[in-house]
Amino acid sequence: MTRRGIFALTIMLHLLCAAIAVGQPNLETPQAAVEHFIEHARDEGFQQASLALDTRLLRDLSPSEAAEQLYFVMTQELWIDWSMLPDRADGMIDSPGIGGDNAMVGKERISIPLGDIKANGWSVPIRVDRIEDAKGERVWKFAAQSVENIPMLYAEHGPGWIDRHTPAWASERVMGGVAIWKIIVIGLTIIIAPLAGYLTARVLRWLSTKTEKIDLTMLQKFDWPISVVVAAFVVWVVVEFGLSLPGAIATIADPIVLILLVAALTFLLMRVLNVIIDTFARDAIRKFHEEGSESERRVLTQLTVARYTILLVTAFVGVGIVLLQLDMARTLGITLMSSAGVAAVIFGIAGHAVLGNLIAGLQIALTQPFKLGDTVYIEDNWGTIEQVSYTFVVVNTWDHRRLVFPIKYFIDNWFENWSLNKTYLVKPIYVRVDYRAPVGKIRDKFIELATNHERHDRENGEDPEVLVTDTDGDDIILRLCAGGAEVHDAWLMSCDLREQIVAYITDLDGGAYLARTRVEVDQELMGSGAGGA
Repeated sequence: MTRRGIFALTIMLHLLCAAIAVGQPNLETPQAAVEHFIEHARDEGFQQASLALDTRLLRDLSPSEAAEQLYFVMTQELWIDWSMLPDRADGMIDSPGIGGDNAMVGKERISIPLGDIKANGWSVPIRVDRIEDAKGERVWKFAAQSVENIPMLYAEHGPGWIDRHTPAWASERVMGGVAIWKIIVIGLTIIIAPLAGYLTARVLRWLSTKTEKIDLTMLQKFDWPISVVVAAFVVWVVVEFGLSLPGAIATIADPIVLILLVAALTFLLMRVLNVIIDTFARDAIRKFHEEGSESERRVLTQLTVARYTILLVTAFVGVGIVLLQLDMARTLGITLMSSAGVAAVIFGIAGHAVLGNLIAGLQIALTQPFKLGDTVYIEDNWGTIEQVSYTFVVVNTWDHRRLVFPIKYFIDNWFENWSLNKTYLVKPIYVRVDYRAPVGKIRDKFIELATNHERHDRENGEDPEVLVTDTDGDDIILRLCAGGAEVHDAWLMSCDLREQIVAYITDLDGGAYLARTRVEVDQELMGSGAGGA
């Protein structure tokens, strides 16, 4: 055979091998089957791509049309994790992965999920199954049930009006498979969204100047949150309804847009709740200063403590909505359950202070051990409850120091509340006098002084009294009691009465009954000392 004959024969053998390769696609492993479908569909070889479809349940579509529609839907809605797609004929997983807890490790599989695509309110699973082809060989193909649902998926996620009427140059896919016209829309959205938010705030301010029904001061508290909500809403509408991004990009973009929208709405809701609580709080403060109402102080304290609890709960609800919408709640729950020990330690350490303060705040709001404006005696300090926040309480002492206590302190420790139920307070005065002192005269004088004092509570208080409460080697101890309507009045009155009763005892019989120290002299020692001299 001549050299030309050998060369021609070689060429024919190569062409024959290529023809056989084209006619017999590699569908031996799950990964090979999916790669075959995507590679040929990407080059618009839908007839060849359809060889990777199990078309036994397909109706009203040719295999090539089904391949074309499935490829379009997959590129828009499905992200494939190639690391979880085995490249073995038996579909077996070689490694359990990072978690080390995969029940399918080392087991032969006949069906492998690629993901779910939502349509008509439910999730359609996209799977590859191991089946026998017409020749009796076991191959991997897209499952018959998945192929059967292609028309429904295409009707839900197929090309929209813009896709069908866009010029060919604008439909060309660049940058991760995104069409040129979509890139243009994304750029315009980045400009239009914040502009729409800004214009909304300007329009609302303009309306407030045209009508008295809208308070400009109140509106200024909402213009920024409303602007953020409008901007986020514009982005969400464009991404959700105007664009159909490829699955790999949509997997990242959709959660970000959803989080942005929910965060903006949560921010607005928290601002609304904050303004409502502030309005009630200002009204309660005004009534308290005008009327000194006990009920207003109680309401004001509850609002102050409840504010932070409500805002925190609102934030948790926003996070919960995001997790539910992203279908992450189940996955997150399973993850936490599978690593319950680690999760318990992490949340126990990180969330101890937050949860402790949250529960303490709820207890204080419900049980009311103190109210704003209450006079308390805590850690050897006398002061007034001045401020209550989510994490701490500020006590303004009599000398105008501000003591800051964790709010949980008031649940775990005891303290004195001198105005819990009523503000009436008795301040005792302790005086030491000589054993010979006429207690009756001192009692009469004190009752006279206390009864006539301008700060004495004659209507609701107890009668002044003088009691001998203790004795020691040299003196007797008198306890003189009188009460005032307010804690401050009782304190000032006790100071005045102490000064007056000490002056009275000093003048009584020339100070003969003042407390004194007695010294006993030993006569024998005195005599011996004198003789020695």
